[in-house]
Parts: sequence; structure tokens; C-alpha cells
Amino acid sequence: MRFNRKGVTKIKFVPAIASTALLPTRAEISAGNDLTDGIRSIDGWSLENQPIETPDMGSTFVSKIDGDDAAADSSLGFYEDNTLDDIETDLAKGTTGFICIFSKGDVPAGKGLDVFPVKVASNSKAYSTDNEAAQINVQFVITDRPVFNQTVPAAGTDEVQTVTITGSPTGGTYTLTFSGQTTAAIAYNATASAVQSALEALSNIAPGDITCGGGPHPGTPITVNFGGGAYDGADVPQMTASGSFTGGTSPAITVTTTTPGG
Repeated sequence: MRFNRKGVTKIKFVPAIASTALLPTRAEISAGNDLTDGIRSIDGWSLENQPIETPDMGSTFVSKIDGDDAAADSSLGFYEDNTLDDIETDLAKGTTGFICIFSKGDVPAGKGLDVFPVKVASNSKAYSTDNEAAQINVQFVITDRPVFNQTVPAAGTDEVQTVTITGSPTGGTYTLTFSGQTTAAIAYNATASAVQSALEALSNIAPGDITCGGGPHPGTPITVNFGGGAYDGADVPQMTASGSFTGGTSPAITVTTTTPGG
């Protein structure tokens, strides 16, 4: 069935892809930038072949054989934001990564994913006195052979970690450490929302990256669901906990991974 690419095709810049086959994981895609809504023009993003003529004395017809493949000169034109500088900084000259074009949309298990290894060759603004939106043009060089029509990776399982307090403390606090970042003190009887706020205050967890449930402490464990941003469907480092409690019977705090991500 025919379709219009506008509103369907997605274009994303992915900083890193571990697979040598250039098939990104869902976590790698989530860690990238969705460029779609800012794009005003697209040029290139294809392979071109340079056929070689092979004339011979046996015929007046000049046949050809396929020659070397070369990437077309490729660029993306953007609309400039009047306050943000995402395009200027995220796609600065010299930046390397991968342009992922989801021709049929970012539909898990769907087809149509093209991946281009790239380096930004130039990033320049277009100034004009015409009645038009401000524009930025980003030129890319395609640094290696791209791959075409891959299967879009399905969403991975969101990791869930559970924070449990035992020993029925009547006072005190605890902290959680995630990838080297430690929260401020959390009350022994904290609610799920209080734990979520403490974690979102860390530099490596943004609002929307996690969702906390259960609680309140100390009677009920609190779950931490890593379901957003770069942690969506990813295998996440397990948090560690340190408690300083009063009252109760040998109170302690533990963190367990109840649902592994990935």
C-alpha cells in the first residue's frame, strides 16, 4: 500500500552502536536523539554505483559491469530553535555516530531500518531576510558501508529493582547509590514518591527515567522501574544501599533486581 513518508518515517541520530552488523539495540536507540520534527529537508542517504564500461571487438554494443559503490553526498536541513541549541551542539562539526532512518516508522519488529555510519562535515546556519523560518544545514560524510532494510529492534524488558527494609526500624535514614551517584538521605518511612524524587535528583537519572511504586517503608518494599530514557528496556547496574537506622531489631536495607532488564 502506498504511503506518504511525512508523519511516518522517523530519523534519529544514535551516538553508538555496538553491533558490527550495525543493528542498534532498543536501548541504543533510546539513548539517541529523535531529529524528525526539526527536519525541513533531506538530501542523499543512498548508495550510488559507478559502472565500468567493458567494450570488446566482438560487438558494437558497449556493455558494462558494476563498479565501486559510493555514498551520495548527504545532508539534513533543520529549522533553528530560537532558544535551544540542540542541533548546533549535538551535531557539531566532527561529531561521529549513526543516522538511523526508520522508513516505515519506528515500529518494533517492523522492517525498513537503514543505518548510516556518519561524521558531521559541517554545521552552518542560513541567514536570510525572506519571510521564512530560520534554517540550519548539516552535511555528513558516510564513513562506512551502510545497511538497509533491517528489522527494527523490539522493546526490551524494563528492569525493576526492589528496595527492602527489614528489622522494623522506628527512625533513621538511608541512601541509594546508582552508577557512582549517591542520593541525599531518605527517611526510614519514605513513600515511593519520596524515593523517586531522591533518585531523580541524581545527575544520571532524569525525570521520566524511573517510576517508583509500592511502599511506604519500612513495612512495604519500594520498587524502582527503569522504563525511560537510556534505561528503557536496558540491563541496568544494580543500586546499592546504606542505612543508618534506629529502633527495631537489627534493621537493614537491601536492593535486589527482581526483573532483569534487556
